Amino acid sequence: MTSPEGLRLEEATKVFFPRTPNEVTALDSVNLVVSAEDFITIIGSNGAGKSTLLNTISGTFLPDDGHVWLAGEDITANPEYVRARAIGRVFQDPRAGTAPSMTIEENMAMALLRCKPRRLRRGVTKRRRNLISEQLAPLEMGLEKRLNTEVSKLSGGQRQALSLLMATVAEPKLLLLDEHTAALDPKVAETIMNLTGAIVQDKNLTTLMVTHNMELALRWGNRLLMMHKGKIVLDVEREEKDTLTVPDLVQKFHDVAGESLAVDRMLLD
Repeated sequence: MTSPEGLRLEEATKVFFPRTPNEVTALDSVNLVVSAEDFITIIGSNGAGKSTLLNTISGTFLPDDGHVWLAGEDITANPEYVRARAIGRVFQDPRAGTAPSMTIEENMAMALLRCKPRRLRRGVTKRRRNLISEQLAPLEMGLEKRLNTEVSKLSGGQRQALSLLMATVAEPKLLLLDEHTAALDPKVAETIMNLTGAIVQDKNLTTLMVTHNMELALRWGNRLLMMHKGKIVLDVEREEKDTLTVPDLVQKFHDVAGESLAVDRMLLD
């Protein structure tokens, strides 16, 4: 690996409905080396394997073959709850990353304690409440003044900002972003994306971000991957990525895949 603190996939393979007429190879012997502090954007048409890649890394799915390494440790057989101690994740649905019936401070306290040994203890202490307020204030959404508000009462943008903060407050070894701005209106999405960039840079987080938005994939991160039919068909480093346009990416897809890119949200966003 380029860095012992990064991520590595070796021949990672995931097949759904094997040995049936509906068999689908979602990941096809994927090899990937991610250096520490890489911010990689991942694009591809529907069914390319993007979300399956994140699910295999996070432990939602265990690979049928191959290995997953994180920070020099083989985590292939580790269940999702074990990997969650080292991996933060934000989903497309703002409701997915929080506990809606719990308050803002209770959600944040859970996130702060995620990597701590499990034992009976008070979740929200005065010291922890002060720390939570300090973490929330930079969002500039006033959430630090609403610590006892149930998360279900927050707007989608506020909830996604909270999800992002919860996923990163304990400074995970890896951050996974699964189209985390796709369900938001453009103005709120821009706010969340700027917040994402600031947090990733401030905490030096190793990050993988799946997106359908090709312009977004070009604008953010230091490296871009394109997936197609369960494979990584394009891997572009910052120097080249910064010179590309969306039409360039469409042409590159045609060159490597031998077919035209399907006209879906990738081109409409």
